[in-house]
Amino acid sequence: MNNTLKGILFVALGATFWGVGGTVSQQLFQQYAIPLDWFITVRLIFSGIFLLMIAIIRKQPILNVYRNRHTLFQLIIYSIFGMLAVQYTFLASIEAGNAAVATLLQYLAPIVILTYLLITRKTDFRLIDLIIIAVSSFGTFLLLTSGNINNIVVAPRAIVWGLLSAIAAAFYTMYAGRLFVRNTPLVIIGWAMLFAGLFISMFNRHWKINPIEFGVIGNMYILFVIIIGTALAFFLYLLSVKYIDPQLTALLGCIEPLTAVILSIIWLKQPFDYIQCIGMLIILGVVFMISIMNGKKKANP
Repeated sequence: MNNTLKGILFVALGATFWGVGGTVSQQLFQQYAIPLDWFITVRLIFSGIFLLMIAIIRKQPILNVYRNRHTLFQLIIYSIFGMLAVQYTFLASIEAGNAAVATLLQYLAPIVILTYLLITRKTDFRLIDLIIIAVSSFGTFLLLTSGNINNIVVAPRAIVWGLLSAIAAAFYTMYAGRLFVRNTPLVIIGWAMLFAGLFISMFNRHWKINPIEFGVIGNMYILFVIIIGTALAFFLYLLSVKYIDPQLTALLGCIEPLTAVILSIIWLKQPFDYIQCIGMLIILGVVFMISIMNGKKKANP
């Protein structure tokens, strides 16, 4: 298997695992009533430990982040306002609504980044930027209302958390570049998850929960989300960048929301009409366009 096919396989599997992980999380919230703070705590802590173990096996220096105070400070900021913020808002959106919509709303992050760059004048305004924002807003409108402004088909709380997830993902994406310049992404992600999990553990109101009460199936779901849907998904996604262009990685990452939508409809019997599907395709189309435009910018600076 050549390197390009390896990269495509890794990112496709990683994105699929993310999508399945979100859907399984929805099942845990709905069928097992798992408390949000407890679930986020165990997910982040154990996923972080798992990734750091992979880093050790791959002989990556996991303690280098402690040798520079500035790097450590940046990592703490990234852990709380990046990793934790993304995970919390995303899972809160799933808990209040469903995995399909939560995933699609989070995919508005590139639009948030574009809007931020335009407002702060870090990029020149172009007509295409206005078109991108307008089209993505229309797609979001169709997704959330099914084309009827008087009929919001998604719980308002899920919408708020989903939009906050897009903002958190935008910060997470932009801030990560500072840390990845001098550090291995796998190590940074591992420590960020562990720090984020330890931080939210201080506010966890459900430490007395006994996982045994969730039964065999419930615990299998939890383990799947931690190991496959989080840690392994991140690892495969990061590994893919070694073999294929980041632009292609971003494009194939759209498999995640497609997986979440398909599983939500087939497995969880989530209602999702054709107008919402059009909204989904519009949002993903905009993400594709932004990825292509960014790729051309890098190729022709």
